[in-house]
Amino acid sequence: MDKVHILDKGDIWGYTPAMPTTKELLNVRDTARALGVHENTVRNWEERGILRAVRLPGSGYRRFSVQDIERLRLEMFEQLAPATEGPVVNPDRKRTGRLVFGDATE
Repeated sequence: MDKVHILDKGDIWGYTPAMPTTKELLNVRDTARALGVHENTVRNWEERGILRAVRLPGSGYRRFSVQDIERLRLEMFEQLAPATEGPVVNPDRKRTGRLVFGDATE
C-alpha cells in the first residue's frame, strides 16, 4: 500500500508537481537531432503515437520528454543490423587529400 503524504501550509513551498520541467522536455528540432531524423519525422511519429508530446498551452508547440526520446533511440539502435566487419583501408593507396567514393573499401 502506497503511503499518502498530506501537505500542510509549511510544505507548499517545497512541493514539486509531477509534470516534467521544461529542462526535461525537448522541442521538435532538438528531438529530431537527438534521434538523427528530420523534424517532420518527429511530427509524424507524434501523430502516429510512436512519441508522446506535451502540447504547450496557448501556442500548442510540442515538447518531448528526454526519457521517451531515449527509449525510442534505444529501440531504433536495437533494430540496426550488426556490423560484420569494419571498413578496410588499402594502405598502399596514395592519398590525395580528398575523399573519393570507395576509399574505405578494397
